[in-house]
Amino acid sequence: MRGKWLIAGIAIILGFLCIRQLSYTWYSNKIESDAKRLSKNAVQEQEVLDSLAKDTLNLGIIQYNYQNAKEKELKLGLDLKGGINVILQVQVRDLLQNLANNSQNPVFNEALDAADITQRSQGGRAYVDIFFEEFEKIRQAKNQTLPYASPEVFGTRQNAEKIKFNDTDEVVKETVKADIDAKIGTAYQVISSRIDQFGVVQPVVQRLGSRGDGRILVELPGVKDTERVKRLLQSTAKLEFWKVEAGRQDVVSFFYGLTPSKFGITDVQSLQTIMQPSPSNSTFVVQTKDTAVVNKVLKSSLLKAEMPSSIRNFKYFWANKTMQLGKNAPASNSLELYVLSGNAEGNPLLGGDAVKEARGERNAGSISNEPIVSMQMTTAGARDWGRLTTELSQKGGQSRESVAIVLDHLVYSAPSINEPILGGNSQISGNFTLTEAQDLANILQAGSLPASAKIVQAEVVGPSLGQEAINSSLIAFVAVFVLILVWMIFYYSQAGVFANIALVLNILFLLGIMVSMGATLSLPGIAGVILTIAMAIDANIIINERVKDELFLGKNIKEAVSIAYSWKGAISAIVDTNVTSILTAIILLIFGKGPVQGFATTLIIGLLLSMFTAIFLTRYFVEKRFEKNKNVSFYTSITKNWFQGMKIDFMSKRKMFYIISIVVSILCIASLAIRGLDLGIDFQGGRTYTVRFEKPVNANDVAQSIEETLIDESGTKYTPEVKIFGPSNQVKITTKYKAEEEATAVDDEIKQKIYNGVKTFLPANMTYEQFSADGTTIGILSSVKVGPTIASDITRDSIIAVVLALLGVGLYILFRFKWQYGVGIVAGVAHDVIVILGLFSLFKGVLPFNLEIDQAFIAAILTVIGYSLNDSVVIFDRIREYIGLHPKMPLYELINNATNNTLSRTINNSISMFLVILIIFIFGGETIKGFMFAMLIGVIVGTYSSIYISSQIMYDLSKNKEDAKKI
Repeated sequence: MRGKWLIAGIAIILGFLCIRQLSYTWYSNKIESDAKRLSKNAVQEQEVLDSLAKDTLNLGIIQYNYQNAKEKELKLGLDLKGGINVILQVQVRDLLQNLANNSQNPVFNEALDAADITQRSQGGRAYVDIFFEEFEKIRQAKNQTLPYASPEVFGTRQNAEKIKFNDTDEVVKETVKADIDAKIGTAYQVISSRIDQFGVVQPVVQRLGSRGDGRILVELPGVKDTERVKRLLQSTAKLEFWKVEAGRQDVVSFFYGLTPSKFGITDVQSLQTIMQPSPSNSTFVVQTKDTAVVNKVLKSSLLKAEMPSSIRNFKYFWANKTMQLGKNAPASNSLELYVLSGNAEGNPLLGGDAVKEARGERNAGSISNEPIVSMQMTTAGARDWGRLTTELSQKGGQSRESVAIVLDHLVYSAPSINEPILGGNSQISGNFTLTEAQDLANILQAGSLPASAKIVQAEVVGPSLGQEAINSSLIAFVAVFVLILVWMIFYYSQAGVFANIALVLNILFLLGIMVSMGATLSLPGIAGVILTIAMAIDANIIINERVKDELFLGKNIKEAVSIAYSWKGAISAIVDTNVTSILTAIILLIFGKGPVQGFATTLIIGLLLSMFTAIFLTRYFVEKRFEKNKNVSFYTSITKNWFQGMKIDFMSKRKMFYIISIVVSILCIASLAIRGLDLGIDFQGGRTYTVRFEKPVNANDVAQSIEETLIDESGTKYTPEVKIFGPSNQVKITTKYKAEEEATAVDDEIKQKIYNGVKTFLPANMTYEQFSADGTTIGILSSVKVGPTIASDITRDSIIAVVLALLGVGLYILFRFKWQYGVGIVAGVAHDVIVILGLFSLFKGVLPFNLEIDQAFIAAILTVIGYSLNDSVVIFDRIREYIGLHPKMPLYELINNATNNTLSRTINNSISMFLVILIIFIFGGETIKGFMFAMLIGVIVGTYSSIYISSQIMYDLSKNKEDAKKI
């Protein structure tokens, strides 16, 4: 073996670097364990960690401190650590409306409405591209020549410097796209700044999609207060100052005089019964349960038509919190509604760009020391604020004028202006906690978003569920690892020991490289690691079996090893099998989302490393033994003759197996047509909640109870899907109730309804706050939300991924073999996919675990495709070799011999793979059971199709041996 010292050098250097990278994880975990041991609660634990953050441990060749180690440790995904993952959609519609100065042109507004509808089914396209397409359709249908540079569209006065009146449509489109993309970039920077100030370790913030798409991914592992994060991310931070129109009797009289039925409200006879006069400078007080009715009136187009001109331009904004009736009294269930006015143009008296700095702190000048947000104005802002407060303080007389401080259309405070406020300092007070005040200051400090941002996909995993996932995954990993090590030594003796050493190094290299790349390890990632182990073992099995074959043909040990480690020996089969799997993983990496990408990343790195360790390192170990004049055993006395000299006539039974396969495939297709599949919210959209109870529950009883609460405004009931998820006291609740509405208020409404529905199954004294709290062990453990646009994206990408996987591996097989081989492999793979889908359909609702079709299932399908290909490619490689070695042997007999000769590898690998997956299936936790069940089926049908379908079809398509030789 040439260059063996180079191989050893690479392995030693790579091993040292990987140990160094992984040592940071060891050190950060050690410090956190010490902090937990020395603390009584989470606050003390954080204080200890803060005190140890910069303490240095010097080991000579490496120095550690906790802060540095934490940044370099192995990142754990949400499913292992808990936390939140969201996709934010910056509302490009709002940006277009702002750019067009809220144009009332019917073509413009119809195009926006049409773009909203189209994007739900074509979510992968940028909204701005869809808008232009719809605009041109509507313009043509109306036979209008309305250019984009028109003052009624984008040629407004505010855009005079960017868009000229004689610009062509193409020029304006590019200008608008550039402006939209720049504003989305600003939104990304603002959100990144907010996250930085939030102080999360290892946050992920990245833009998704194409230019102008407007989607931003935010992942915050380990975060405990997820509701706080949602508020932080979705706040537009549009700060405004308005004058409070307190004591306006004409406003009160107008609303009391309205007829609710005109606005489609039938359960309220008069608004006076729900809109009570306010004792403060707000105008009305409304109970929270009645705010939906008032909002329906306020949003109605009929309202302005009925309003007298004196109050038509007022703004009607709610308070940000329910009323507090006394200093230490709990919050009530009532919200204040303020009536506000601005300047002559109807704009706020002062905007948020006047604020230069903001900080959350306690009010040292107050006896109560309550939390406030202190603001420092810019020079221009201080001047305008001073002028405004001077005018209002002089105007008020005995009844002082008030200014409402409004953030995102919610009134945070409305202080009376007693005297001019000069110098540019101001405060916001509003019954905050200190954390809320600091969050609000951070939002203001980071700046406002150019448009509102909605959460269109969210996954929340509680820390307790994450820890359980770690425990179950660790058990599965250790069990798999021990089983593999024992089996390899039992079957291959010393060669098995070398394979095990290579395997240990493979895992070390894999984890070390993942840490250095900043990759995140999730449950699918762990499945990728274990699958990598199986693939690495397969490479060693192929080599060892080839050595055994050569030994039984009379070669000496050195000759047998030399042949096995050559391209004509085992290496071509190893490369072919790994390349087909890598192609599949690359497609997953491109088209997958979140955890599926993690699985693909792990698999790609692992497969490349497994080729290095199996082909080069194991040979290095063997040849070092030879240099010392020592022998190497490739079998034990028990396994020496296993599968040797097999003479099974596979070809004679091919028509029988064709019939069996066709019948099974027809049954599976029929089940798919009749029963269908259990599509998860990845493909349908909606919301899913994992809820744990104190005692075992019946899924049907829970579903019926929740159905009574999931009733919309029209009286329609929504039946949720409820399944036992793991233990009998844990369920997975999926609902399509208000699936197309993405507001946080709707998220909260649904959680409240689920709580009301399951209340009878919960402990008697459990409140909604306890049920939905982060970190709870009884209640909502995790939740996932997928909006309709995201579901459309996932469906499209999944179909593309499967098609490209088949096309990619088909082209590779065509490159390496002849077309008859390619058709045989594609037929075998298609059979495997149909059987897996069919069994998932047949067993839907029958088996005691989840059989949902989600992104992880697509990953399983593509992995099975790769596995099935691997088996077939190994047989085809041997057929190709035998054609050269035995030119006169009939093709029928040759295929039988090649299949028999590789049977040891096929059975050995299949058993190893099956046992590996079975252990993960048993111990790996509920979240990956469906994934692993698909893999279990895949191993069985993949082995079957490689032996009984692929090579037989190749034979029937080959007219003679010459056809098969052209490969």
